[in-house]
Amino acid sequence: MINAGTIKLKDDEFAELADIIYKHSGITFSATKKYLLENRLSRRIQELNFNSFKDYIYYLKYDVKKMQEMITLLNLVTINETYFLRERPQMDYLVNKVIPEMISKGKRNIKIWSAACSTGEEPYSIAILLKESGILSKARVDIFASDINTEVLETAQKGEYRTVSFRGVPPTIINKYFEKDGFIYKLSPEIKNMVTFYKANLIDRMASSRVGMADAIFCRNVLIYFDIPAKQKVIDMFYKTLAKDGFLFLGHSETLNKITDSFKMHNFGGGIVYIKE
Repeated sequence: MINAGTIKLKDDEFAELADIIYKHSGITFSATKKYLLENRLSRRIQELNFNSFKDYIYYLKYDVKKMQEMITLLNLVTINETYFLRERPQMDYLVNKVIPEMISKGKRNIKIWSAACSTGEEPYSIAILLKESGILSKARVDIFASDINTEVLETAQKGEYRTVSFRGVPPTIINKYFEKDGFIYKLSPEIKNMVTFYKANLIDRMASSRVGMADAIFCRNVLIYFDIPAKQKVIDMFYKTLAKDGFLFLGHSETLNKITDSFKMHNFGGGIVYIKE
């Protein structure tokens, strides 16, 4: 095994590795991100007793354990930045406007999908706001949450968080739905049981199979890592998954411009939502 440190990634190795990641996840790494792959994967390469990225790429392509290693690779390179009640106006709009209108039209079974949910703060935030609103006495709301990263899904299913996950969260919410245990905040079983987690790759057409037909999809701050063809593939899958007049919530820096014209954009004051026509 070579000495601990960063293993240099040659340009041709970067191109091949970036292509492998893209084909398995839709995530694009530009040449300016070469250092990121070097930093994140050097330790893994040494753990496998390889001396170079060339050896690692060969392993990813031909070894009998290549599919299991692909899971590890994607766990290492995916970015998972989130916290409770992030971009809250969108969640408030869903809970206070969208779902009440659905209920007023007679809908009693509602499905929400948090695609690329990371460590679970997003779907759990929606669950908490739904609980606070009193809506759950009027309709059944099923929340599904998926991610390609198996490690963050394990964290999400545990429902245990540290202070960094509560930026700007009112103390009343924390005290009501979490139990403090040292430096850990444990989510109440009542909220944990409202969310169904599963592994899914958004460029796989079967990513929504566990959800079925959704009324609202959250996929925020994810498309920025995809190129146009991958974005179009994901958005097309979302379109087919959403019920008529269903809602798609993206991150504030994301847009469907130049991707599709199948959705109607609606500005509700606190942000933007896309509605399936």
